Amino acid sequence: MDEPLKNQTQNRRAIIDVGSNSVKLLIADVVDGVVMPLIHKGEQTRLGQGVFETGQLAPEAIEATARVVADFAAKAKGHGAASVRVLATSAAREATNGDELVAAISAGGLELEIIDGQTEAELVLRGVRSLPDLAEGPLAIIDVGGGSTEFLVADVTALRLQHSFLLGTVRWLEAFPVSDPPTDAERAKLVQALDEFLDEQVTPKLGGLPLPGTLIGAGGTSVFLSRIFLERSDLAVDEIESLRLSLPEVQSLTQRLWKMPLAARSELAGLPANRADVILFGAAIYEAVMMRCGFGELRPTLRGVRYGALLD
Repeated sequence: MDEPLKNQTQNRRAIIDVGSNSVKLLIADVVDGVVMPLIHKGEQTRLGQGVFETGQLAPEAIEATARVVADFAAKAKGHGAASVRVLATSAAREATNGDELVAAISAGGLELEIIDGQTEAELVLRGVRSLPDLAEGPLAIIDVGGGSTEFLVADVTALRLQHSFLLGTVRWLEAFPVSDPPTDAERAKLVQALDEFLDEQVTPKLGGLPLPGTLIGAGGTSVFLSRIFLERSDLAVDEIESLRLSLPEVQSLTQRLWKMPLAARSELAGLPANRADVILFGAAIYEAVMMRCGFGELRPTLRGVRYGALLD
């Protein structure tokens, strides 16, 4: 699947997603509205580290991110992509020096689009709807990123809620630093803060909207939780998207992660070592949302911003 494809085709496209935690590449063939993924890659650059406190992207993070973007673009072109689109989300749009990231990526011959939260949420929905059995019907989706979480609710006829919340793994790691291993008091403090955030920010927007029993988890966090749960690093896309994690299983997994020291989390099958710190917050966010909103199970999917952007 990862061998260079020499013949360029107009159906082959690439999306590079510059997030607050990592840069991700998707190369896929798109035919008649169907996305056929060929290559998924990701590399952590922690672009958002410090941004949510200082308002500034660090020079070294800008440099590392621009380098990875250039590498991914070259890879995409080497695999026959007719177009390469580069998007940036929470950290870049909140930073006062986002233009420096735009310039650094432009120096490599690429144009960076810094998308707003509304656009990000729209792309997440479009991406999830590209999965045939989710193309119609009621949906509740969250995409937990490093700087923000996109929350969407749709019924059989229309989109009812579409919002980007300032709830992200890197952002909350910086706001609620933990010991190694984390203490019960630190976890309790985070749980209380999440409850307050949901009460003040999320619940009012949900109002009395009816919610389905399954929460769709788009993006990397839910995929990493799935791999940890199954103790596997090599889950295929169809295996990921056929998995269902019950609320008790999510709670048990979150409890397990919060009891482990960083070194032990770094060795977990399915979890890159450089995500061993932020996974605590990703798990806690999913647990809190599922409990507060009454979701009985979590269904992970890789389909989110990148799939949506390919269909945009």
